[in-house]
Amino acid sequence: MSSEEKKTDVTIESQLKDILDMVRREPTYLNYWNAYRRIQRIDLSKLSISEEKRIKIALLSSFTIEPLAMYLDIESRLIGLYPEIYIGPFNQYPQEILDDHSRLYKFDPDIIIIAVHAEALLEENFLPKFTLLSKEEKKQHQDEIINHLRGLLSKLVLKTKALILLNNFMVPWFSPLGILDNKVEMGLKSFFQELNQMLADLYRADRQIYVVDLDSLASKHGKIRSLNYEMYYRGAFFFSESFLPVVAEEYMSYVKALKNLIRKCIVLDLDNVLWGGILGEDGFNGIKLGGDPIGKAYMDFQRLLLSYYNRGIILAINSKNNFDEAIKVIREHPNMILREKNFASMRINWQDKVENMLELSSELNIGLDSMVFIDDSPQERERMKQALPEVLVVDLPPSPFRYCEALQNINDFNTLVLSEEDKRRGEMYYARRKRKQLMKSKSTLEEFLKSLDMTVEIKRADESTIPRITSLINRTNQFNLTTRRYTQAEVEEMNRQSDKFQIYSLRVKDKFGDEGIVGVAIIRKDGKNWIIDSFLMSCRVIGRRIETAFLAKIIDDAKKNGVSYLIGEYIPTKKNKPARSFYKDHGFEKIQENENLAKWRLNLETSKINVPEWVKIRNE
Repeated sequence: MSSEEKKTDVTIESQLKDILDMVRREPTYLNYWNAYRRIQRIDLSKLSISEEKRIKIALLSSFTIEPLAMYLDIESRLIGLYPEIYIGPFNQYPQEILDDHSRLYKFDPDIIIIAVHAEALLEENFLPKFTLLSKEEKKQHQDEIINHLRGLLSKLVLKTKALILLNNFMVPWFSPLGILDNKVEMGLKSFFQELNQMLADLYRADRQIYVVDLDSLASKHGKIRSLNYEMYYRGAFFFSESFLPVVAEEYMSYVKALKNLIRKCIVLDLDNVLWGGILGEDGFNGIKLGGDPIGKAYMDFQRLLLSYYNRGIILAINSKNNFDEAIKVIREHPNMILREKNFASMRINWQDKVENMLELSSELNIGLDSMVFIDDSPQERERMKQALPEVLVVDLPPSPFRYCEALQNINDFNTLVLSEEDKRRGEMYYARRKRKQLMKSKSTLEEFLKSLDMTVEIKRADESTIPRITSLINRTNQFNLTTRRYTQAEVEEMNRQSDKFQIYSLRVKDKFGDEGIVGVAIIRKDGKNWIIDSFLMSCRVIGRRIETAFLAKIIDDAKKNGVSYLIGEYIPTKKNKPARSFYKDHGFEKIQENENLAKWRLNLETSKINVPEWVKIRNE
C-alpha cells in the first residue's frame, strides 16, 4: 500500500470513527439514521478492507424492512465490520429466491434474513373465519405455510452457502375466542405456537438454516409495543421504532458468531459480585451468600455463571483480596455454587486489575477481545475501559437483583455450533493448570512432555466430529495458518467431495484427561499436489510438538496416494504470528511470498518428518 493510500485510509477511518462515536454516546433512532445517511456519502471503495472484516447481508421480507438495514449497518460498523446490505424488492421474496438470475444471487451474501409476517401467508379472511374452521382445515393452513417456506429454503440451500435466518411468527396476544382460546382443540394462539414448533423441528439439525425466535423477542419487548399500527397501515412497517434495535441486536448475535467476534471468557471480581459484602471487613460468616433475598440473588448469579461454564465459557477471577481468605470461601463456603475447579485461572491479589487482566490473557492464551470483565466498582470499570478497550466491560447495575439480567443481555457468547468439547472447556482449562504445576516440577521440557503420556487420535472428518471441526475453524486465531472460515454446511460439502478434499481432526489425551478435538487440517487435492488449505490447532496444546505429529500423518497419507508435493499456505493476520515459522521449521521451501500470502513446498520424495518420541499416534 502506498503512503497516499494509507493517508486516505486514515482520513476515512477518522470520519467513520467520529460518526460512530456519536451513536455510541447517544444511541437514539435519530442518531442511527443520521449516521447511516452520512456513511452512505463516504466513498468507502477507497478503503483497503480485508475479507475477514467484510460482511454481506441480504434482507428479504414481506413488509418494509429498510429501517432494519440501517440498524444492521451501524451495529456491524460498531464492532469493526464493513457491511454491504442488499434489500430485496417489497414482498418479492419468493421471486428473488426462485429466479436463478435474481439480484440476490448476484449479490452473493454471507447472511440471508427472511422476515415474513403471518398475514402475508394467510388469506385475508383467515381471522374472521378462524372460529368456524375445523381442526383439519387449520392443519391444512399450517401445512401450506410450512410447505411454502420449505420449498423456498430448499432452493436457497442449493443456490447459496450463505447462513439463512428465518423468523418464526409472532403468536398474537389477542384471540377472537377470548378466554376460551385455550379451551378449543386448536385456538388462534396454539395455531401459531404449533406452527413455530413445526419450523423449529424442521430445521433443528440443519447447520445452514437457523430459525430466529421473533416471538420470544416480541414477548420480551412487549407485543403491543413491538408493532406500530399507524406506520403499518401507512407504510407497511411491521416493526415499531422501539422494537427495531431489539430485532437488530438478535440478528447481530448471528453476525458475531459467523465472523468469530465472540467472547470466550468472563473475568469476575469477588466482593459484591460473587457474594455480597467485603470479605476483608465482614469475614467468612458475614458475607451475603444465600439466606436473605440479597444473598439468594448472588447465588442465582453464580448459578447463571455455572450454566455459562457448562456450555463452554471460561471463568476467571480478578479480585483485590487476600488470597488465603478468598480461596477459603471458594473452597468451603456452603452456599458457594462456583468452586475452584470452575475457574481456569485466578488473580486474587492487590495488584492493579489491568495488569492482572493482561496476565490472565497471556496465561489462558486468549485475546483481550475475547474477554468480559465484571466488577461492581465504577472506578475499576472505567480504568479497564480506558486501559484495555478490547475488553468488554459490563456496566453492572447497582442492585444484585439485576445482575442476572445484565449478563443475560450480553449477546457476545453465541456460537453457531456447540460441541461436546465446547461444553467441557472449563474442565480442560482446570486440567491445564494441573499440567503447569507438573511442568514446574520437571527439570526439562522434554522430561515434562514424556511424563504426560500423550496419545493423539488422527481421523477423517465424519458426522460426529464436523460440529467441533467447524467450531475450531471459526474460533481459532493464533495457531491458524490461513484463518479461513467455513460454515458447517461448507465443511459438510467439502467432506462429501472426497476426490477434491480431505479433512482431518486431531484429538489429544494425556494423564490429566481428554482434551477433545484440538486440531483441524483441510487438504485440497490437485493432481500430484496436496495443498494445505487450513491447518490449525487450539492454543491449549501449543508447545507439545503435536503439530509435528499431525503434519507427519498428513505426509504419510499423501505419499500413500502417490502425491509428489505438499503445498503449505500462510496468510498473515494480527493474531497468527505464532504459526508464522511452522513450514520453515519443518523443512518446507518457500516458493512464493507477498504481503497477503506465503506459499511453501515440501518434496515428499526426499523429505521425512518424524513423530516426536513422547507422542503416541492412534489412527482411525
